[in-house]
Amino acid sequence: MNSAINNFNQKELQTRDHRLWQEWKDLDTLCDKRKASSPNPRQPSISYIIRRKNVLGLPTEYEIWYRVKSIVGVKDGPVPREPIFGYLHKMSIVLPNNYPSADGNPIFTFRTDIWHPNIRHSGSFKGHVCLTIKEMGVLASLKDLVLRVERYLKYQLYHAENTYPYPEDQNVAEWVREEGEPNGWIRFGQDKPEPSTEKPSPKKTEIEEAPEAELQKPIKRTLTI
Repeated sequence: MNSAINNFNQKELQTRDHRLWQEWKDLDTLCDKRKASSPNPRQPSISYIIRRKNVLGLPTEYEIWYRVKSIVGVKDGPVPREPIFGYLHKMSIVLPNNYPSADGNPIFTFRTDIWHPNIRHSGSFKGHVCLTIKEMGVLASLKDLVLRVERYLKYQLYHAENTYPYPEDQNVAEWVREEGEPNGWIRFGQDKPEPSTEKPSPKKTEIEEAPEAELQKPIKRTLTI
């Protein structure tokens, strides 16, 4: 566990600050478990960087690194268009000043390309993640939401039908319904380990140890079942 977490006396923290502390602790524990279970501990399937803290030193903005096979786009050309895959995906989480509350939901935004019907792939809201969970900023923990997004990336969870709560990206949803599902492209060996891309250890930032840089590379072959 990050030693900085234990520097706080949770009994002295106010309600919001206690929630921020607990979210940090739970997320850190999750990432520690992934690191311990990873074949390469320096490249766990989920890791995080703290991008911003409040005056007490508690995180209010994270960057989550997912190392998992997922669809990041589709090839140009005639229909049906084959998917393009990537293995490193970066997502920011911003906790607003009124978090946690019914109108203070965390904001999840991917900084790398993702091709999923519940994540905006292009436009002014590119990267926005629609989590479709009621009261997600009140009842759902940050750790649980991070795990939910991981299921998105693996296409274990998605909503592509043009029905409520409606896809975040209609173009991607149409591809899933008319090209991805009929060709078995959304079943792509999600649980197989990604190729090893061993890199030198990165330098630590002032507030957190940054995950290692890793290229997001497409692969040329597609697995179907």
